[in-house]
Amino acid sequence: MILELDIGNSKIKWRRMPGKHNKFPIRGINDGVGDFLREQANYGKPSLIRMSNVSHRSIARSIAEWTHVNWNIKPVEAAVMRRCGRVEVQYSDISRLGVDRWLAMLAAFDKSNGPCLIVDCGTAFTLDILSEEGMHLGGFILPGLRLMADILVSETGIRLDGKGVEPTLGLGNSTHEAVVNGAVASLVALVEKNMGELAKNSPDPKVYITGGDAALLAALMNCAQLNIEEDLVLDGLAVACAAKPDTD
Repeated sequence: MILELDIGNSKIKWRRMPGKHNKFPIRGINDGVGDFLREQANYGKPSLIRMSNVSHRSIARSIAEWTHVNWNIKPVEAAVMRRCGRVEVQYSDISRLGVDRWLAMLAAFDKSNGPCLIVDCGTAFTLDILSEEGMHLGGFILPGLRLMADILVSETGIRLDGKGVEPTLGLGNSTHEAVVNGAVASLVALVEKNMGELAKNSPDPKVYITGGDAALLAALMNCAQLNIEEDLVLDGLAVACAAKPDTD
């Protein structure tokens, strides 16, 4: 049984991959490290722990200390490498690339074996593009849907009524609708524009979308080769943690 962790900005997402006596993964999401550790105490010792962390270093340290004391295991933590799993990063300083974005790219290219666009719709919205050869062509980082609305409320005189609004690409007929639909429309347009640009020079590009708002955005996108991948960051851990660090 392998335990995999995606420590994000607001949640800890995890799964236990099947062993000899388990056919399906066990998944969970916890609000904090305390909740996560209390839940893990209900399970048996894993054979390996793979971990991604974009939150504070203290969280990773707390988990590593707990696993050492209780299971005598040290987690293997993913770190961005310039070349890994046929993906090559062009950042001049690879330490500035978020490990979650990088892991999602590794997993997406492993699945597509060709050009692809990777979208993560969480607290932040990220979009990254990989060429047919696995070269990271670059990406975008924007506030996620909820953060867009929060910024408008905190920085302007806009006030939302708190009522649930079903997001569409249509014009809003209330302030709340205008804010929600504007946020959705901007992100969908960005994905579709870049998908069109990628398709001009690359055969059969695919879109992989993950994160809490993945299903919402995917339903509004006009992309034939679109795949919702719940565990894209976790999938990338197997590729990253099996590789040796390069020396660049």
